[in-house]
Amino acid sequence: MTDISLWEGMDTVAPAEPNPFDPAEHPAEHAAWERQTDAARTEVEAARAEARTIRERQLLAAETERELVRIKARAAAEAAYAEEQAALAKAQARDETRVQDGATFLLDIPPTPPALWGKGEDILWARGEALMIAGPQGVGKTTIAGQILRAAVGLPGDVFGFPVEPCTRRVLYLAMDRPEQARRNLARMFTDAEEELGRGYLAEILRFWSGPPPADFAADPAALLRLAEQHDADVVFVDSLKDAAVGLSKDEVGAGYNRARQLALAEGVQLVELHHTVKNGADGGKPNNINGIYGSTWLTSGAGSVVLLWGEPGDPVVDFVHLKQPMNEVGPLKVLHNRETGLAEVYHDEDTDVVALARRCASTGVSAQEGAVCLFSTEKPSRAQVEKARRKLRELVRHGLLIERGATDGQGGRGHGDRWFPAASAGWTSDEETPDDRYV
Repeated sequence: MTDISLWEGMDTVAPAEPNPFDPAEHPAEHAAWERQTDAARTEVEAARAEARTIRERQLLAAETERELVRIKARAAAEAAYAEEQAALAKAQARDETRVQDGATFLLDIPPTPPALWGKGEDILWARGEALMIAGPQGVGKTTIAGQILRAAVGLPGDVFGFPVEPCTRRVLYLAMDRPEQARRNLARMFTDAEEELGRGYLAEILRFWSGPPPADFAADPAALLRLAEQHDADVVFVDSLKDAAVGLSKDEVGAGYNRARQLALAEGVQLVELHHTVKNGADGGKPNNINGIYGSTWLTSGAGSVVLLWGEPGDPVVDFVHLKQPMNEVGPLKVLHNRETGLAEVYHDEDTDVVALARRCASTGVSAQEGAVCLFSTEKPSRAQVEKARRKLRELVRHGLLIERGATDGQGGRGHGDRWFPAASAGWTSDEETPDDRYV
């Protein structure tokens, strides 16, 4: 493109010098001079026209660029405004769903919480409350989580005799702790998935995240909810808490993670969390209360249900203790790991089965103290364990497996305390229930 500066001042033409040739005496030279003058004038006019064209083009390009910037700015502003309004509307809708009038909040409450894993008042995982599965290394936390995962995506079967409600959208499994090992363990449980559900359905309903999370959930509490929404998941498995947030023994970290948990739950995202315990309980053995869970108290305070698995790494039979309950305490149970299928089931140990104990003591019955010794495998049960055993015995009465004889009916037995007797012989099993149902 010609530089317009070269043509500055071309709009002014110097006056032409007079023709030095007399047309009468030198007509040919006079005509040539005129032609030369006309050619120079034409050249100047052409250059002046080209300069105007170049200038107009430059002005047009500059104006076009300015208009393009204005259009882009207007479009960006409209998009930002629309996004802001959508966020405000979403936040308002969320707030409206969380606010209830006093009558609705206090009076319109179901008699039992809706169970995601459980039945009746025996609830291991309640809707709107996180389930924590805790235990030392190698006792089967991922195995139990995998069985719940199977049922959540729609594969048939219950877990320890309790049904699991399938998800409505999608399940997201955060395999942050040794993802390849978790992959091998879970794969053994899903050998029937392609035949039962189809590869396409399994690919659509289940998502796995491998490795560290995109953000520390305690430092960025909204990250857990964002991740669930990104994958359209209404159920999230967190495997495990130590990888979700760093420094769980600190209260500020525990409170930060609990904030992330509650934000997700408030938006309808159901959580299963795998976690670890302290090395040993107060007496060097199995932790027998919530204080045995590692980390800040806010981790367990914010969970709705806490299950403890206890044993040595690789033990085929481990203890299953329901440390924190939405309603009834389930268990304690013995859990048997099947190394071939990767699944676990309730193991009925005659030494810790109070129904079997009552049948062995059919003539004298079982007291709450003796039931606690049996259930908790301890020679000196605590007062709380005795009361838990009493509740368990009375629950078995409601299931028709035991008969309670009070101290005031003249049949209470030694010490005139309440005692429980078998309702049927050791070989009895009804046609309506499986042997496992008798001990749930």
